[in-house]
Amino acid sequence: MRAFLFNFIIQISGRLSLKTTHKWATFLAGLIWRWSEKQRRITTTNIKLCYPELTHQEQTKLAKAGLTETIKSMLELGVIWKQYPNQADELIRQVHGLDNLEKALNQGQGLLLAAPHFGNWEVLNLWLSKYEGFSFLYKPPSDEKIEQLLLNYRGQGGANQITANTKGVRQVFKVLQQKHILAILPDQQPKNGQGMFAPFMGQTAYTMTLFSKVAVKTKVPVIFAVAERLNAGAGFDLHFKTAPTDIYDDLQTSVTSINDMIAEMVKINPSQYQWTYRRFSIQADDSKPYKKKAGS
Repeated sequence: MRAFLFNFIIQISGRLSLKTTHKWATFLAGLIWRWSEKQRRITTTNIKLCYPELTHQEQTKLAKAGLTETIKSMLELGVIWKQYPNQADELIRQVHGLDNLEKALNQGQGLLLAAPHFGNWEVLNLWLSKYEGFSFLYKPPSDEKIEQLLLNYRGQGGANQITANTKGVRQVFKVLQQKHILAILPDQQPKNGQGMFAPFMGQTAYTMTLFSKVAVKTKVPVIFAVAERLNAGAGFDLHFKTAPTDIYDDLQTSVTSINDMIAEMVKINPSQYQWTYRRFSIQADDSKPYKKKAGS
């Protein structure tokens, strides 16, 4: 049933324009903000943790905007996958830091690309698919039918999709040995035992170590990239930034460096980071920042 609903939404939204999906996203986000106490709590908790210097009114405004941007990214999928599967360039208005990307590729060593949960990373995947051998790591959903739909839609541009498991990790190194681009979402919270704690936007975040381990072992160029959504359905701007050299240091330093770079990318447009995600749910002291408070 979930797979049917997912595909139904893709088919319906695929008939709309970006501008129209954004209008629907604004409407739906308003409903969710009003009726979903859980989603409102998660989003506002993230904003309060990461932006304590803002007033309550400013935090609420950013939280609402963040929820709206998340809904936009979901409704945009139909437009992107149905109307632009092989024409991603038509969605892009400007590419900031293209020289950073080209310089890294010209080294001929392969490229490790960090794509945080910002804007619409599916646009970034499609645009990068024009590069031979482009691959990205993904965490499969629990529903196999939804996974197959995702594989079909995401694979339209020719990208090689690698499952985030032991077998997939071996493929990761193979892709880089072949001098291709490998993209990983670096801010997805790993399971207990598969990460380490590192600061992120003034908070302690349990962070994946896989990206750092690959970077430290291979020493290939590392680029951070996001697709920023433009207003009124005007398309997207791409941003590419070169990672600092301390990403190749010891594991703790590398993981901290990654989180610092993600924070830099968030500054491009703070509302477009995925604040609806429980990024701080695992804490060393077992605290529960997203737990509903008594009486609330």
